[in-house]
Amino acid sequence: MTAYRTHTPESLRALVRAMVSAAGWSEAEAAETADHLVLANLSGHDSHGVGMLPLYFQSLADGNLKPDSGPADRLNAAPFLIIDAQIALGQPVARNAVERAIPMAKTGGVAILNLLDAHHIGRIGHYAEIAADAGLISLFWVNVAGRPPIVAPFAAKEARFGTNPHAIGIPVPGGEPIILDFATSRMAHGKARVAFNKGVAVPEGYIIDGEGNPTTEPRHVFLHGVGQNEALGALLPFGDHKGAGLALIAELLSAGLMGAARIDQKPAKSWIINSLFGILIDPARLEPDEALRKERIESYLAFVRAARPQDEANPVLAPGDKERAMRIERARDGIPLDDETWSQIVAAAKRFGVDAEAF
Repeated sequence: MTAYRTHTPESLRALVRAMVSAAGWSEAEAAETADHLVLANLSGHDSHGVGMLPLYFQSLADGNLKPDSGPADRLNAAPFLIIDAQIALGQPVARNAVERAIPMAKTGGVAILNLLDAHHIGRIGHYAEIAADAGLISLFWVNVAGRPPIVAPFAAKEARFGTNPHAIGIPVPGGEPIILDFATSRMAHGKARVAFNKGVAVPEGYIIDGEGNPTTEPRHVFLHGVGQNEALGALLPFGDHKGAGLALIAELLSAGLMGAARIDQKPAKSWIINSLFGILIDPARLEPDEALRKERIESYLAFVRAARPQDEANPVLAPGDKERAMRIERARDGIPLDDETWSQIVAAAKRFGVDAEAF
C-alpha cells in the first residue's frame, strides 16, 4: 500500500524556493517556480506539481538546463510577440511572455504569442488563469519535445506525439473564470508518473506496451520502467482521432512553423522542452457591455450546472470548478505526496545542500 506524507503549501513553497535558489536561479525565478508548482498540487494536478523538481534537477545535472539561460525576442511588433526562450527555466519565462502579451492585447484587441524552446513550463491552465485575471480570453497550444514520443496516433502501435496540451480561458466579470485545460493524451504523462511512483495501475484503455498491446502498467511509458529487451510503450490519445488530430496541430502551431524543437528531433539526453502558441483576446471588443457579458456567461453556466447528475454525489461542473474546490480542501488539509516522490525530492535537494526534511 502506498504511503503518503502531508505537507503544508507554505512548507513546500519554501522548499522549492530554497532548492531553485541553491541551484543558481534568482530569488524571483525561484518564487515564481515555487508558486506555480505548489498551485498545481493545490489544484489536484500532482502530475505538474513539486514532483517535477527531480526531473528539472536531472536536466540541470545533464547540462541541458542552465541557470544563466535567458530569453531573446525574435519579433515584437503588435499583434505578434515571438520569443526564443533558449531553454530558460520554464515557469518564469512563460509567465513573463504571457504578461508581456497582455498589454498588447488590451491595446490592439488581440495578441499572438509564440514562446519557443522553453524548459518545461508546467500546467498550461496556469497561463489561462493569468490572462483571465487580466480580463482576457486566451487559447494556448503546447508541444512537448526533447524526449522520445510518448503518445500514439490513432490506430498506431507506437508513439509519434507528445502529450501536447491545450488550454482555453474565459474571464467572467466579477466571478471565477472558465478554465479548460487538458492533455491531448487520455492521461497526462505526469499522471502516469504519479501512478508509477505510487505503484498503482492506470485504467484500461490509457496505455499500450512496446508491442502495441493494451496494458494497465504505467511503467511501460517510462524509459526507466521498461526492461532492457522491452520497447517503450505509449499513451493513447483522448477521443481517438480527435485527440490525435489536436496533438498534431499543437506540434505544428507551437513549434513546427517556427523551427523550434519538435518531438521527432531526438535529443542526446532526456529533458523536457515546451513551445507555446497563444492567442489573447480582449472580450470588450466582442461585447463592450461588461454587465451583459457577465449575465450571458453566468446564465449559461447555471443552465449547464443544473443538469441532473448521473450520481447525486457528483454534481455537474464547469471547467475550473473542480480545481477551485480542491484548492480550498488542500489549503485546509495539506498536500499529500507519496513516499517515492518525496524521496526523489529529498535526493534532488541534497545535491545542492538543502535538507528537504527541515521544511
